[in-house]
Amino acid sequence: MPEGTPTIKDVAERAGVSVTTVTNVLYGRGSRFSEQTRERVLQAVEELGYRPNQIARSLVRRRSNTLGVVVEHFRGALMGNPYYSTLLDGILAEAVQSGYQLKIIALERPDPEHARLSAEDGSIDGAILAAPLYQSPLLQWVESCNIPRVVAGSSPQDLRAACVDVDDEGSVYAAVKWLIDLGHRRIAFIAGPTNYWSARQRERGYLRALHDAGITPTPHWIRRGDYSTLSGRQAMELLLQVRPAFSAVVSCNDWMALGALETLRRKGLLVPEDISVLGFDDVEAAAVASPPLTTIRQPVREIGITTARLLIQQIESGKPSTEHVIFPGELVQRDSVMPCSPEPPDRIKPRQRIRPRRRRC
Repeated sequence: MPEGTPTIKDVAERAGVSVTTVTNVLYGRGSRFSEQTRERVLQAVEELGYRPNQIARSLVRRRSNTLGVVVEHFRGALMGNPYYSTLLDGILAEAVQSGYQLKIIALERPDPEHARLSAEDGSIDGAILAAPLYQSPLLQWVESCNIPRVVAGSSPQDLRAACVDVDDEGSVYAAVKWLIDLGHRRIAFIAGPTNYWSARQRERGYLRALHDAGITPTPHWIRRGDYSTLSGRQAMELLLQVRPAFSAVVSCNDWMALGALETLRRKGLLVPEDISVLGFDDVEAAAVASPPLTTIRQPVREIGITTARLLIQQIESGKPSTEHVIFPGELVQRDSVMPCSPEPPDRIKPRQRIRPRRRRC
């Protein structure tokens, strides 16, 4: 066994061939060598721990050592959306750790045939479908495709494929129940777009928590946004016109919650003294908002890591999986929520109030 880092010459000597033959085998150049010679070279590469052993393994296993990440509505997903960048960071970290690289398959529309042609052409060993929209046609492709696959950021119960997600419904349910325990009974909700699985599940959690507490929500307590800060501002404008007034609002994501904070500040209402505000995601801006936003943190990077790990396990074992891995959300308590104020905000004149003590209704 040679000392130090093995070289291509060491591989050639171990295999009993020329350096040129080793190069040709590793990089697939030419065909003037037998299968036995090829196997001797690859065995020498493995035994010596020669650096291109990843190439050698891929040749032996007939693999590309590449994971494909399929993203529908690519521009809207990756431009200005930290969820996807954080998810990809986790996927990439696990892929590199395991000796794989990534290939992004960008789709401007959810076209199953385009996905099939791009993902099943032999260039990738397995596919990750990143946060597909609700009832996306790509989910049908995922269930029928001929390569290992995992869905990240969406977890339909009847999906016949592995998936990794956060417990959207359960997390919001627990947060609303916490608000109720703080004395809040009139809790509004800024819902997300209905074409997102996450938005639908979070709204279900809100409604179920109210139902289980014996609270009948007023339809006007729910206003829908598109996950943007602007839509959060607009939703809060509409909610403030509702009577009876609410004491707390839960937003389907942090960006809409931050927009809601802007509207409340502009209207002269205090958070949390007049209205408590709770978000979802724990984006970086949540911690530096005024006041710092209480929110539900979802482990997006860990979801990415686990997604890649599940996919690589399928690739390495040759066994398909339909395992659903669901992470719990974590309630991050900051300064935008307090126990219910004894007086609803519509009875207090803006900018002329004394901050109340924290107490239940």
